[in-house]
Amino acid sequence: MYPDAHLSIRRAAPLRVALLALALLAGCDGQRLASVDAPTCEPGTCCSDADCGPGLCCSPGRECLPCCMQNADCRAGQCCDLASNECGACACSSDAECTAGTCCHADGTCGACGCAADADCRAGQCCGADGTCGDCGCGRDADCRVGECCSEGTCGACGCASDLDCSAGECCGADGSCGGCRCASDAQCTAGQCCHTDGTCGACGCSGDADCTVGQCCGPDGVCGACACASDAECNAGECCLGDGRCGECGCASNDDCMAGQCCGPDGSCGECPCTGDEACRAGQCCSEGRCGDCGCRSDAECSAGQCCQMDGTCGGCPCGGDDDCTAGECCRADGTCGPCPCSSTSECRVGSVCCGQ
Repeated sequence: MYPDAHLSIRRAAPLRVALLALALLAGCDGQRLASVDAPTCEPGTCCSDADCGPGLCCSPGRECLPCCMQNADCRAGQCCDLASNECGACACSSDAECTAGTCCHADGTCGACGCAADADCRAGQCCGADGTCGDCGCGRDADCRVGECCSEGTCGACGCASDLDCSAGECCGADGSCGGCRCASDAQCTAGQCCHTDGTCGACGCSGDADCTVGQCCGPDGVCGACACASDAECNAGECCLGDGRCGECGCASNDDCMAGQCCGPDGSCGECPCTGDEACRAGQCCSEGRCGDCGCRSDAECSAGQCCQMDGTCGGCPCGGDDDCTAGECCRADGTCGPCPCSSTSECRVGSVCCGQ
């Protein structure tokens, strides 16, 4: 909220309260305002199941739709769910109540049948330990596809006994699987790599800058990389030497250290200058806490047609004083808002509406 908006809102508030008070006493057109809790006309044909005929219930959309109270209200093969009053599949108590090929489960639903032996499954399937049919496991390599081997009842990649069992460029590991070959010396690694103690090739370590390529230095972790700086002169143009020995963006001590149109912030970096008044912001914006932002409304005149300036400085709906201030089919309620019209019977409502809350 902006300071000038607070003042305008305080000025607008008494008028808004007075208008609402007048509306509460009597509508601007002399009509009596509707109580918020009074029965109202609602779109639809029913308010409760009692408004519908046999076999029909009042839906959330206030329409009479088919429903059930007992199984006899449903089609053959369906049962009535008393919780939702909707017809659906019946719960089973035995396999005989399910369709061919399905069985009755413990939760009363029909589904895939379990198995006790492979003979209970379709051709090509086997009965698993969980009592369901599925893919058959293997007992030997011959049960697997070419190039696969049987291990613990599952077909997969074959193990190796020596490097000869592996593809070119691969070696047989201690776990009996083919993979990258281990090195014994740097000569067995590609150019620029070294053989580590775990037998793998990787980046070479360093003990001094002489072990690194030109322009790199040996870091504390024994790896070659960018050299640490000691002064701004060792950094590229426009960069400064930071406290951790890296070159990076230079900080600022005053606005003079920043480019034109920028200011030095509390964190020592250049950025947008703070505003000191609304005149420093673009049209339609106001200055608050040093930043430009959207202004709140000061009066109804600053809002769009049909809107009013609210207490929080935003434009919104205007309070009504009578039914003429509302759209067709709505009435002015006691809280100054438009809503469903009050009624004492459905005969007082428009066609397609029903009186609810009686």
